[in-house]
Parts: sequence; structure tokens; C-alpha cells
Amino acid sequence: MVEFETTDPALRGEMTFMIGLTYTDGGTDILAVHEGLPRGLSAADNETGWGMALTKLAALVEACRGGGSDISA
Repeated sequence: MVEFETTDPALRGEMTFMIGLTYTDGGTDILAVHEGLPRGLSAADNETGWGMALTKLAALVEACRGGGSDISA
């Protein structure tokens, strides 16, 4: 469960993320379910945020595969 720290009442509230990982022949599939979006957060903005987070996760995974250890990606 996640809760924004904000003074904006439109962004307050608890959100739940459920992440499922399924191993496949070529890697891992990720299923992310996000429930309880605050009324002040649009679905488009939420999708953009998820896209940014998954891009960073992919960079981290690729760095680790290449022997790198920089987890700040």
C-alpha cells in the first residue's frame, strides 16, 4: 500500500499495487495492478509514471546482466 505525502486533498488516499511476475522463455512478464487512484491523479499521468518506473527497472536489469552494479538507474 502506498500513500502520497501531499497537502493537496485531491491526491490523498491509499493506493494498492499488486505485482505479478511470470517467467517466460525470453525473460519475465510483469503484470501490475494499481487500485485506488486518487481522484486528482489522471489515468494518463498514472500510466506515464508506470512507464517511467518500468523503463528504469529495465535499465537496472540490463546493467546487472552486463555485470554492472549501478542500481541508481
